[in-house]
Amino acid sequence: MSNLPIREWFSTITTHDFLPWSNRYVAWLRTPIGWFAVAAVAAGLTGAIVAPEGWVICAIILSAMGLGIAWPWLAMRGLEARIDFDRPRCHEHDKVTVSLTVTNRWPWPVWGLLVQRGFFCAVGTKQQPDTTALSQVAGWSNSRFEFTYQPPRRGLYPHQPPVLTTGFPFGIWSTERTISVNEKLIVWPGTTRLRSVPMLRGDRLAATGSCIDRPGHDGDIIAARPYIRGDSLRRVHWVHTARRDNLIVCERQTASRESILVELDPHAFFDNETALDWGLRVIASLSLEFHSHACDLTCALGKDRLFVAPSTAGLHRLFDRLAAYEPSSLTEGSVNRSRQNVADQMTILVTSAERWHSFGARDQSRQKRGRVRAVVIDDDPKCSAETGKPWIGLTLSDEPTRQFQRQWERQCHEDWAR
Repeated sequence: MSNLPIREWFSTITTHDFLPWSNRYVAWLRTPIGWFAVAAVAAGLTGAIVAPEGWVICAIILSAMGLGIAWPWLAMRGLEARIDFDRPRCHEHDKVTVSLTVTNRWPWPVWGLLVQRGFFCAVGTKQQPDTTALSQVAGWSNSRFEFTYQPPRRGLYPHQPPVLTTGFPFGIWSTERTISVNEKLIVWPGTTRLRSVPMLRGDRLAATGSCIDRPGHDGDIIAARPYIRGDSLRRVHWVHTARRDNLIVCERQTASRESILVELDPHAFFDNETALDWGLRVIASLSLEFHSHACDLTCALGKDRLFVAPSTAGLHRLFDRLAAYEPSSLTEGSVNRSRQNVADQMTILVTSAERWHSFGARDQSRQKRGRVRAVVIDDDPKCSAETGKPWIGLTLSDEPTRQFQRQWERQCHEDWAR
């Protein structure tokens, strides 16, 4: 145990930067070509002062430097590269096939090619390799390379233009060429499979939607009534008709659509990208579930309010927006809620534990009335008794996907049991 402080002290001393102001003057010494230049100068001084054989060594070093610079530069002048994806969209951690086509206009092959930048992001994930190596590109050919890539995070890939680099043969100098991308890959936030929804109390009659206990032509049979002229004979209840000696028809449910607002608190995750990503995953999961039940869905992301059309294209547009969402630098502390909400609108607010603690009694009472429900996301959310317990609370350090599924099912069950 006594050796541990000594090791830490020695490691600190040997790695500390005592002269940070000199970094810009000696940065070139950290590159291989810098040391080759120092060796060439030393050999030249040796040839001029000590022995003429030093000039031979200087010439060899300068020749190696010239070859190490000219070869990569000349090889890259004859190369062109293009990247294509096997699909335009995917979810996080889905396997995507990336096709790299390299055209070599020179008659000789090119070795030592690397694909760098654009695909690698370690935010909230394990560190990934920062390059992809290619074996070789034959002369006068179009070489096609395929590799499987799993996007670790939502966004538009590549994040920045990827480059094709080579330092062959000596690695003392590298040249690069930008790789063209025909169409970027849109990576949607991951979704959690939900199997139920809260009780929908919408009263907007529609051709499609959830069935409610109001007279209509869809859903289950809710009652029986005397025949009215114009009723379909298919709805006649023949048993009751025989008993009453009068035409009795079945009354069925009607389809309705409830207005749902899923809102992301724009001030909750400004400095926490991991929590922000989970907030967007929750929004994507909720939107997918409510969209499948034909609800009037609106998604609020900061100042943007997106109405999700009933079609699949409408859901795709929302997911595209979630993939590219970045929080803006807002200074106001309140959540901008719409004042045009209809009476039957249910609002689900996705926020953090810190923001949930800061909400006043008004927001708490609105949640208790059941129209505003909070999904709290944090590294360790512990809501105090003063602010109340949120509708759903997720801890990022303890399998948030399973937590979300379990708590969602429980809340939906309790909602239907009331």
